[in-house]
Amino acid sequence: MLQLLGTPTTNGQFAQGDGVILGEEVGAELVDMDKVQLHPTGFLDPNDPSNPTKFLAPEAIRGSGGVLVNSEGKRFVNELDLRSIVTAGIQKYCSPYKSADGYEGPPFAYCILSQEAQQIFGKPVLSFYKDKLGLLEDCEDISSVAELIGCKKDVLVATLQEYEESARLGTCKLTGKDVFPSPLTPTSTSLVVARVTPSIHYTMGGLNINSVGEVQEKIESIIGSHRHIRGLFAAGEVTGGVHGGNRLAGNSLLECVVFGRMAGERAATVKHADKEMFPNAKHHAQESESNFIPVLLREVRNTDEKYGMNTREIRFDMHGAFQNSGMDVGQFIALRGQLDGETLMGYFSPITRPSDEGVIGILARSDSKGGPIAQLLEIARPGSTFYMCAMGGLRLKFEKENIIYNNRVVKRIGLLAGGTGIAPMIQIIREYGHYVKSHPHPEQIPPFQLNLIYAAEEMHDLAYMKILDTVRNQIPHHFRYYVKLNRPPLGWSEGVGFVERRDIIKYLVHPSKEENPLVVICGPPVFEAAMRKNLLRLGFEHSQYYSYSEGDNVAAHL
Repeated sequence: MLQLLGTPTTNGQFAQGDGVILGEEVGAELVDMDKVQLHPTGFLDPNDPSNPTKFLAPEAIRGSGGVLVNSEGKRFVNELDLRSIVTAGIQKYCSPYKSADGYEGPPFAYCILSQEAQQIFGKPVLSFYKDKLGLLEDCEDISSVAELIGCKKDVLVATLQEYEESARLGTCKLTGKDVFPSPLTPTSTSLVVARVTPSIHYTMGGLNINSVGEVQEKIESIIGSHRHIRGLFAAGEVTGGVHGGNRLAGNSLLECVVFGRMAGERAATVKHADKEMFPNAKHHAQESESNFIPVLLREVRNTDEKYGMNTREIRFDMHGAFQNSGMDVGQFIALRGQLDGETLMGYFSPITRPSDEGVIGILARSDSKGGPIAQLLEIARPGSTFYMCAMGGLRLKFEKENIIYNNRVVKRIGLLAGGTGIAPMIQIIREYGHYVKSHPHPEQIPPFQLNLIYAAEEMHDLAYMKILDTVRNQIPHHFRYYVKLNRPPLGWSEGVGFVERRDIIKYLVHPSKEENPLVVICGPPVFEAAMRKNLLRLGFEHSQYYSYSEGDNVAAHL
């Protein structure tokens, strides 16, 4: 950005980037800091040309029919093109501003407005810039304009003759302009002229925020690389990432008003009285009308590339920004909504950790395997209301140095997932990854303490494979997985057919009491029943496994 040093700006001296600096001091991530917008037309005041702060000559000055020419009286750009293109044109084809006292400034152009253009621009607004601020000058005719510019009259006349012909034909061969808001001809009179120069107008970069304005910091995590800074919200030009490479005119309303409202609404919930959204979830949870609470849809992310085809990450706001779910690892939720008058229900395992504040996220299939509610989730928009209830489930606890299930320490965990039953395993795997990373004595953790067998019919039925690969790569000595397909594609090198007892012994866990194993089973009822039989025949006790359909009478859920 060194090339922009010394460039004028439409911002006052009060704009010093203090918010960005304050955020950075508390660990906020900065994004798009190299993306700075130059507005092509900042008014160059002939009475104060060296002032680094310029009044903005708004889009309307060109949109009403203002024509740009350089110091030779020649057009060089489509005045209605992108800001970046008009800016580049001025920088390439226009000369630096030079004053009588020896000051040499940035490249600038002259903007000529006919009577018709002035009328469209608005006489009261024009009067403010011209009469009050002195940023435009009156010219009786084209001869006066040429004299003001200091160019040859015949060159300027030729330029305007060509422009007049282009307007008649509807297109300009020189610049590609095909919209001509108002006429400007060699015979036009009562003209006004402004000097304009590219000026730094907007910075697309700033503090990284999420969809409700919470400022983000970058972290090392098993799944995901960001988390919000507790209690810090931002909106407006202090933020980055909202506009991409260049802001479109008018979109500051999005950044300031839309995100400002969302950030304000979310910040207002930090004093919410309840610390847990489902305060009774760890003790009892059931699908009754009184236990469903309204939740707002925060965002839906297409995760086809991130987690696998036909997947969506869906996030809901908790009632308080500092709330957590109140659930244990392995519990799932019931989600209810209405589509065309019909009430639809689905069961989902959160992928957010129980300690995560303010948001509860799920991974869902967007195809027919996602169940009837998949269609509703696909068309729902942020702000939509759903109803959520905490259900039963595994209730696994990850403490500082131990993993607890039913008040006993578990030394090895095996996960048996069939088809869509992979969903609850994702939260367990994510929590386990955090447990390994934060363990005070990781060398004491047994190797391959967590193992997964994932069974599916065909390869396109597999979901969340990138999550599994990410976790395996992050903690290669602690987690592994094995996939079996009933109908594999050509070249498949892993398991084929149904999950057998020898697969459990080889890839999952032994029934040894010394290892205190726990096997978690989730999938279609037939799959879960078959896996329970396999475990019992291998010598596992009933207390050493948990089967979702047996434990909660929910056949299969996401």
